Amino acid sequence: MNGMSHIAYVCGSCGSEQLAQVPPCTCPHCDHFGPARDFPSRETLILRQQNDAFRAGLIDSGCPFPGTVVVTAGVNHRGRDFQTEACLAVARDCDFGLDNDPRGDHGFGVVTVEGERLYWKIDYYDPAREYGSDDPSDPAKTHRVLTILFPSEY
Repeated sequence: MNGMSHIAYVCGSCGSEQLAQVPPCTCPHCDHFGPARDFPSRETLILRQQNDAFRAGLIDSGCPFPGTVVVTAGVNHRGRDFQTEACLAVARDCDFGLDNDPRGDHGFGVVTVEGERLYWKIDYYDPAREYGSDDPSDPAKTHRVLTILFPSEY
């Protein structure tokens, strides 16, 4: 090796892994060909699963990972019922694509509540919420902060 680290990337078609320095565009196992987004890193997949479970926990049996939900002043101003509907919409969001989930980790999204477009995003902090997490995929080292906001507040 030339000193560059290799990352495990997962084929979105067959699930096989391959080590590479950059995201591949072809799977050697199933010959799937596609953009880098079709080959997320193992860490991205872990974050995706954790973020989906965290959001679903808003309406299910509770969040399985340490975290906090905050709303911006604009969302807060709309009242409790609007905030509740916004949380429900975020928890149920499953529409992810390149424009609303740029990293592929389901840490950002766009929902509509009462005809109003809202963004939501997840940031990863250390357990004390003072700094960014050293390893966002490790729940022991990460406190998620989910923020719901209007696009104008971004």
